[in-house]
Amino acid sequence: MIYDMYIINRNGLCLLHQKFRASEVDSDLLGGFFSAIQQFMRDILPIGNAQTIKSLDRGDFKLLIEQGKESDIFGVVISEKEDVEVRRKLIEIVNEFESRFKDQLLNFKGDVGGFQEFNNYILSKFPSQLITPKHIPEIGEKAEVIYQIINGEVNSVELGGVNYVVTDEHRLILRNIDGQLTIEEISEKIEIPTERSIEVVSLLVWNNLLRLYIRPVVHETDIFETKDVNAFMVDTLEKQIVERTFGEKGVNFLIQSKGLPLRDLAEVSGIDIEMAKRMAAYFLANGYLQKVGSEKALSLVDLANSPLAIYSNTLKMAKGDEIGNLLKTIFNAGQNAATDFCQRTKLLYESDGMWFGNMFDVIVEVIKFFHKYIDHTFSGGLLSIIIRDCFECYNFRFYEAVCYFTTGLINGVFNFCKSKQMVEESMELEVKEVECKATGAESCIWSIQFVKRK
Repeated sequence: MIYDMYIINRNGLCLLHQKFRASEVDSDLLGGFFSAIQQFMRDILPIGNAQTIKSLDRGDFKLLIEQGKESDIFGVVISEKEDVEVRRKLIEIVNEFESRFKDQLLNFKGDVGGFQEFNNYILSKFPSQLITPKHIPEIGEKAEVIYQIINGEVNSVELGGVNYVVTDEHRLILRNIDGQLTIEEISEKIEIPTERSIEVVSLLVWNNLLRLYIRPVVHETDIFETKDVNAFMVDTLEKQIVERTFGEKGVNFLIQSKGLPLRDLAEVSGIDIEMAKRMAAYFLANGYLQKVGSEKALSLVDLANSPLAIYSNTLKMAKGDEIGNLLKTIFNAGQNAATDFCQRTKLLYESDGMWFGNMFDVIVEVIKFFHKYIDHTFSGGLLSIIIRDCFECYNFRFYEAVCYFTTGLINGVFNFCKSKQMVEESMELEVKEVECKATGAESCIWSIQFVKRK
């Protein structure tokens, strides 16, 4: 989370300030403090060796700092924590500021008014929600302000505590917002760069004067995959934007997009199909999602002859001893698959008749081989495996855990390692599926630990 951004010159004067969240930092005090710190660094280091401080940590927030390449200006972001993506965008902003205002900075006389419109560019780099050329802007509830700008009734407007001069370009963009044209189409129509239109739209969206949507162009039989699922499994700027736009369900949607038809993905994510279509359209436009299948592709649960469907239907129809026999067969299949994996993986190796490797690492890797997205933790000798997209219990409900293939994988790795004398003879592996999606849990979770045979 970011709170504020500042452009400050060498003397500590704040040239530009953009507020994102409520904070108690005074821009003048920050400028003075920053100038004093930089002077201190120049005083204590030998001439020619002075370096710019890259960050300051107060505990509850950090100051991320980047110096300009062509002038003595500094970009400063007040952020909740160090973030590589935020720093990358800070560098882009500082470079663009120098490029746009090269002459003004060279002949600076103290007037900062000419820099204020650059806030639009900053907001386009840190949007309050996903904004792409494919978005369709429409006038929001505060229509009066927009119409005053369009009709030429005002030449300036105060937004977010900053007074902006209204230009002919602003009016031209707003006059072509009809709730039908995309930002890209508006830009082509009035012959201005799309990036400039996005800057203006970003500012107005931030201040709730415009709202955005995307034409639904997806179908419930379309198949999607998330391009970089890891970006949404940790606290990144992209994840924060998705959470602000769609909440936690939007993040879950991206994490669970794994080649499923949209109607199945909606069911797995716990959302209705219309919301799933809107999410898919947003994420496609922003480049987070990619379509990998045609509209004619069948749903996973429609493939009646697939191994998964046969397994699921057999388990549903099984009764009494049949269930036990079926699960035992599945368990043994998992053990056999693990044995084959152990013989092939480079995580286990033989040297001078002895076998070496980390058994828990192999357990994680063999499960990753069969399940696309897993999490794991290891603490106090306890390995926990969390699988959100377990294929074994997909679209299936039962009164107890049923993921015996994966349990077999874990036991198979242990048995292989024990057969190679990598594990003490007195040690056994305790494996338990403590939560299962078949019983209504959000994920399938295994607890794995060594126990000493009595």
